[in-house]
Amino acid sequence: MNLKLFSLIAVLLIAGVAGVYILNGNGNADGNTSQENLGTHKTGTHKPGSARIVATQEGPETAKPGTNITLKCKLKNDGEGPAKNVKVLSQDFERSFSVIGPGEEVEFQVQLYIPTEEEVKREFGDDATLANPYFIGGFAVTYRDMTGKHSTNANNLEIPLKT
Repeated sequence: MNLKLFSLIAVLLIAGVAGVYILNGNGNADGNTSQENLGTHKTGTHKPGSARIVATQEGPETAKPGTNITLKCKLKNDGEGPAKNVKVLSQDFERSFSVIGPGEEVEFQVQLYIPTEEEVKREFGDDATLANPYFIGGFAVTYRDMTGKHSTNANNLEIPLKT
């Protein structure tokens, strides 16, 4: 058999086996990890008895630079099993909960300072500007359930500023 043809067949077989291995989920280096966004599993499967955390945040309709605002953050377990070792991480705050049971909702509030234009220029230089609307990224959540480790993110916020 021609060496080039044999090499091509070998490469295709190896690629096919690797593709099946990865598509079956056996290629995860750190176990059964799935990404979620607003509680929607990107992997497309939700196993019976597993947890599913939905993370949301709400803020004011408008804000004034140089003031504090209150963000209302919620974690709801829409799954059938408990979410354990729940960690909430943001650049502005951290929280942790040992267990959020099925159907349970946890709510907490955080204060966030909206800087003034002058403070932004002092911190980042004369060319820096205060974004309007003010953008607040969604916080990250990690948790474990009977199927392994999972993560999700809360929604982003854009708050119009009154000057």
